[in-house]
Amino acid sequence: MKSVSEIEQLVAEETKHRLEEMESPEYEFPKPFLRKDFILVALAVIINLLLIILAMTGGIQ
Repeated sequence: MKSVSEIEQLVAEETKHRLEEMESPEYEFPKPFLRKDFILVALAVIINLLLIILAMTGGIQ
């Protein structure tokens, strides 16, 4: 198992690498979430909650 200092060093190196990559001129930032994306996520959560409730109450087996 790695010591805490080794893990901290790995995290620092990875953070530095990712920041350099994001600061490069050719880096493409991801597109922001649109309203339809939030609606799709909300629908997925609602459907999953309904399925969990149905499974807990014996509605589906």
